[in-house]
Amino acid sequence: MSWVEERDRLIAETLAFVKEVSGNQPELAAKLTVAVDAEMKAAENPKQIVPEPAQPMKLTDLREDIRNRVASFKARQQEMQDKREADYQEVIAKVRATLEQRSKSVHTGAANVKINKYSQ
Repeated sequence: MSWVEERDRLIAETLAFVKEVSGNQPELAAKLTVAVDAEMKAAENPKQIVPEPAQPMKLTDLREDIRNRVASFKARQQEMQDKREADYQEVIAKVRATLEQRSKSVHTGAANVKINKYSQ
């Protein structure tokens, strides 16, 4: 079955459905039928789209584009590495501060201070 036959069959089914749905409202059926007919005519006469021929890229332009993309990629990778390093340094500083605080409280004679829930 060609696409034209399939389209015509679909249009016929659509018109039958419109008539069934509109029931006792002939003006509604007429409006819907006109709309379907207009779409059918538009489908029969499609506009011809002519693509513009692609302009070939010059080799120097292509190389420059690749250089720019590589530079952009490297800059983004460096940004991400710097962010990871800053996050790491922040976490390490917090851990060291916590450890120093606990070690001071243990070494300053606060022997009865609970360090965790298992210490007595």
